Amino acid sequence: MLFFIFACFIILGVEARNRDIINFNYEHKYGNALKSNNILTRAFKDQHNLAYEDTEDKIKCISNELDEYQIFIKKNKTKLDWWQTGVIYEIYCRSFKDSTGTGVGDIRGIIEKIPYLKYLGISAIWLTPIYPSPGVDLGYDINDYRGIDEEMGTIEDFEELIKQLHESGIKIILDIVPNHTSEKHEWFLKSLQKIEPYTDYYIWKDAKYVNGTRQPPNNWLSLRPGISIWEWNEARQQYYLHQFHQEQPDLNFWNPLVRKEIKDLLVYWLDKGVDGFRMDAIQHLYERQDYSDAPLLEGKYPQTMGYVYAIEESFYEVYDWRALLDDYKKKDGQTRLMIVESYLPPSWTAKFYGNATNLGAHFPLNMCLADVYHNPAKYYIEKLTEWMSNVPSGAWSSWTIGNHDMNPRPASRFGLEMIDGIHMIQLLLPGTPIIFMGDELGMTDIYLRPDQIFDKELEKTGYIREKTRTPIQWDSSPQAGFSNKTKTWLPVNPNYVTVNVDFELNARRSHLKIFKDIMNLRQLEEFRTGDLELYEISEYVFAFSRSNSFFKTYFIVINLGSEMENINLTKFKTMIFPKLTVKISSLFAEQNNGDVVSAKSFTLRPSAALVLESSFSHIFDH
Repeated sequence: MLFFIFACFIILGVEARNRDIINFNYEHKYGNALKSNNILTRAFKDQHNLAYEDTEDKIKCISNELDEYQIFIKKNKTKLDWWQTGVIYEIYCRSFKDSTGTGVGDIRGIIEKIPYLKYLGISAIWLTPIYPSPGVDLGYDINDYRGIDEEMGTIEDFEELIKQLHESGIKIILDIVPNHTSEKHEWFLKSLQKIEPYTDYYIWKDAKYVNGTRQPPNNWLSLRPGISIWEWNEARQQYYLHQFHQEQPDLNFWNPLVRKEIKDLLVYWLDKGVDGFRMDAIQHLYERQDYSDAPLLEGKYPQTMGYVYAIEESFYEVYDWRALLDDYKKKDGQTRLMIVESYLPPSWTAKFYGNATNLGAHFPLNMCLADVYHNPAKYYIEKLTEWMSNVPSGAWSSWTIGNHDMNPRPASRFGLEMIDGIHMIQLLLPGTPIIFMGDELGMTDIYLRPDQIFDKELEKTGYIREKTRTPIQWDSSPQAGFSNKTKTWLPVNPNYVTVNVDFELNARRSHLKIFKDIMNLRQLEEFRTGDLELYEISEYVFAFSRSNSFFKTYFIVINLGSEMENINLTKFKTMIFPKLTVKISSLFAEQNNGDVVSAKSFTLRPSAALVLESSFSHIFDH
């Protein structure tokens, strides 16, 4: 009888819509649905002519037919590229693995840990800057775009890294910093001496004098709180522009020679065999060319958007780089990926995708989950809706919950009890997840003394990036197996004794093992191409579903609050089978993998999360 009821639901197309449910993919395969309905309709009609004892055999026959049809559907799915089906893993090289005993991570340390990367199942690593640098901005102030910092290793080490990664089926994405260089870069040293062609490689402006007092050319401020964007240089007797540290002068992208230099360095690394680039600080490439004073917002701070960043030419530059990468693809059919960093509002960030005439980045880094904490479910829905409603049709999303700049780490932001659920959200939404190293373990922030903090300017604001950049925790040996040196460049978090790779691999259940389970599950077609619906189950219970057919749907349910919740999914999804199988449970959930729960009523502990499977086959499994 249960079979008849659900067959009727499907035949009639009954689908309850709650105002809190948002479907982001209306392009259902109507032909597929019709054929599916025909199969079930035939089953329903046959059922009237069957004796009771023949019912189970008939259901199994129908189930086999549906399984065969499901295989047919999958064979006709749109083929996705490597950067769409995989997961990208960000490595902050200084903190990954020290192979030389210096207390600083290096390239050979990454090579040593390739087996771990293979275990995780990631498709590519994003490697933060490894170029020669004075270290004012810990690698993002670059002396030489074509070199390797001696602390990191040699160019030969890097070539070996590429070789071994590729042999292991892992691609490599380099961080490129086109907006600025170090003040010690050869280009800047020649520019301040007005040696051609470098004279205008940077933005130089004469001083403005008021009552005989030298003042900056305008009222623009840098990203450092209260600090002018202009720095006086005695040697050249002019100001130069810097959006970040004063030791990081901005390149002049209005100069075509500068634009060519950046394209040439992309070619250099492409020829070395890298598979793509993460382009840093792209919204800052251009500044308003008339250099007029910005209006004061609320009568206090100068406006920045449209003056020092988010200039239209910044988007055009991305389109030009994409054309270069696509030229390489034409040679061998292999996509070279371009990711751009952007902290602009979603409607502006979406412009980096390009348009029908000019393709842009494959995707920008999506920061919509960067500022969610223990917020109500409605807030999650609003953030996701805002992002996805701005993504152009056919474009691909990325999902970031942590990186080398985001403080605090996700496990500190959400709590260890909730980190598994947050990873379910990040890994099972439609798009490409980008994981910051150590987040899969539940690594947390660390207390740092003032003398252990590198960026003193940021420290004044209470924003301490170094907290998230501590060495990755490999095992419970001294220095967490990161280094054999007593003092490492940043201290190891004291919780390394139990929060480490070795411990979690050998535990019966752990954040790492749950992360791996989620990684395996996202290989299913439902999570690659399936429709997405979001649900506000209660004020503090957020859920979403992924499905590409009538016959199987996955529900991800997470309790964001601090109280036990009773869940009734049938209030939000009428077309749901009465019994659901727990595919993955978070570490502190009361349910275990493989448990069966009622769609109409199950409990969820505070901060707990489940991945549930609703499947046609469960009608006769349970």
